[in-house]
Amino acid sequence: MSDSDLRELLNRHFAVEQVDADVLQQMAGMVRDWLTPEGKSPYPVTPIDQLLPLFAELAPPPDGMAPARVLEELQRKLLPHTARLNHPKFIGHMTQALPWMTVLVEALTAALNQNQVKIETAYASTLVEKQVLGWMHRMVYRAPDALYADAMRAKNHALGNVVNGGTMGNLTALAVALERTLPGVRKHGIYAAMQQSGHRGLAVIASARAHYSLKKALGTLGLGEDALHRIPVDADNRIDLAALEDTIAALKRDRIRIVAIVGIAGTTETGAIDPLAQLAAIAQREQAWFHVDAAWGGALLMAERFRPLYAGIEAADSVVIDGHKLFWVPMAQGMVLFRDPASLDLLKHNANYIIRSNSGDLGQTSLEGSRRFDALKLWVSFKLLGEGGYATLLGHAASLTAAMRELIAGQPDFELTSNSDNFILTYRYLPPALGQRLAQLLAAGRVDEATIVNRHVNELNARLQERQKANGHSFVSRTVLERAPFADGITVLRVVLSNVHTTPAHLREIIAEQRQLGVSLDQSQP
Repeated sequence: MSDSDLRELLNRHFAVEQVDADVLQQMAGMVRDWLTPEGKSPYPVTPIDQLLPLFAELAPPPDGMAPARVLEELQRKLLPHTARLNHPKFIGHMTQALPWMTVLVEALTAALNQNQVKIETAYASTLVEKQVLGWMHRMVYRAPDALYADAMRAKNHALGNVVNGGTMGNLTALAVALERTLPGVRKHGIYAAMQQSGHRGLAVIASARAHYSLKKALGTLGLGEDALHRIPVDADNRIDLAALEDTIAALKRDRIRIVAIVGIAGTTETGAIDPLAQLAAIAQREQAWFHVDAAWGGALLMAERFRPLYAGIEAADSVVIDGHKLFWVPMAQGMVLFRDPASLDLLKHNANYIIRSNSGDLGQTSLEGSRRFDALKLWVSFKLLGEGGYATLLGHAASLTAAMRELIAGQPDFELTSNSDNFILTYRYLPPALGQRLAQLLAAGRVDEATIVNRHVNELNARLQERQKANGHSFVSRTVLERAPFADGITVLRVVLSNVHTTPAHLREIIAEQRQLGVSLDQSQP
C-alpha cells in the first residue's frame, strides 16, 4: 500500500472532520426508525433459507465500500429480516425495548473503547464499574455504608464482576465455589484435588428449571455436566424441598461432596422463584456454597413492593443479575455479586505488565481478559431513570402480567399452565372439546388414551406458535413443561410481559389471533 492509499483510507474512515453529514443523518434516521415501535412487523416473515443468497459471498470484499453504500446494504439485507424487540406485540423473550439514550451511550462506549482489564486502559471507567457494582450489591445485600466506601477505595478486593451475561456470571460463581470446596483445585487440577479430598465425586444441585448455563459451567470447570443434579419442581415450578433432601442424603451416602446449591430467582421458562430462605438454611447446614441465579428476576429488588418475593437472597454467597433484561440496557450486560468481598480473592491472578498486585486493576478477579466498558450503560440508566423510574417500569410490567393472567382465565379455549410474579406466564390453546375429553379420560384412569389426546394438543400448540411466527403479526415463544401423567409433558405458549410499549389491547389482539389460528389448525381430533 502506498502512502497515498493510506492517506485516502485515513481520510475516508478515520478522520472525523471528514465525516459526511448526510451519512450521519442517514444512520441517525435508521436508528430512530428502528426504535419506533409501531407500523412494522415484530418478526421477520422471510424463511431463513431464502435469505442465504443475500449472504452468499464466501470471502470479504477485495476493496472497501463507501459508508453510504454500507448503510444501504444494512437497510436492504439486515434490517428487514431482524426481529423488532420493541414492537408492542413482541412478547416472547426477555430482551427489552430500550430507552433511546442508552442506544447513544452504546455508541459512546464503543468510541471510548476502554478495556476494563486494567486501569491503564480504563481510568475513570474503573471507578464507574466499581460504583455500579456497589449499587447492585447494596440492592441485594443491604450491607452497611462502610462496606461500600471501603470497596470503592480497595485495590485488592472486589464486590463482584461485570460480565457479559448470566452464563459468565454463573461460571464465575461456581469457579469460586469449587476453589472454596477444594482449595488448590485452580492450581493442581480436579484430579489431584480429588485425590487429596477423600470424596468420590462432586455435585451441584439445582431445580429442573435451572438454566442450561449451569451445565456449561460445570463442563468448563472439569466437573462434567453430570455433576449437575436437577431436582423436580412442585406445582408452582419451584424446587421440591423434600426431593432436595432425598438427593442430599443419597449424595452423602455415596461420599459425593456438594459444591453448591443453586436457587433460581426467576426461572427462564416460567419465572418461578425458589424458596430462597429455606435453600440458604440447607446450604449452610451442608456447608455448601449458596448461589442464586437471578439473571432475570433480580432487578425486581429495585422496587420495594417486590422484595418479599426474594426473601433469603441476602444470605446467598453469590448472585447473578443481568442488566440487559429488567434494567432495560442494550445487550450484553450482567453482574455477579459476592456477599463477602474476599470471595473473589480465590480467583485472583496477576501478571507483570498488567493486573499487578495492589494495582486496582479490575482484571485481577475476572475470568475474562479484555472486556468492554459495559458498566457505563447501567450507570447511565440509573442516572436517567433512578429508583423511581425503575419502580414505574416494573409496575407497568406487573400490571400487564395481571391483565394477561385475567385475560387467559376468561377464555374457554385457553388454559393458564404456570403463573409467576415476575412477568412470565405460560398457557396453551385447549379447545373445550379436547379439554373435556382429557378430563374424562384421566378421571377414568385411561392414561394411554389421554396421552394420545395430549399429544394432539401439544402438536396443535407447536403448529400454532410456528404459524403465528411465520405470519409476523405478533410473537410469543413456546416451551415444554412436565405434567403428570404425560411422559411427553405439555407444549405451552410463553409470554414475557415486560415490553414497555405493550398494552392490554395488544394482548387481546394476540389472543384473538391465536384463537383464529388454533381453530384453523385443529382440523382433526384423535
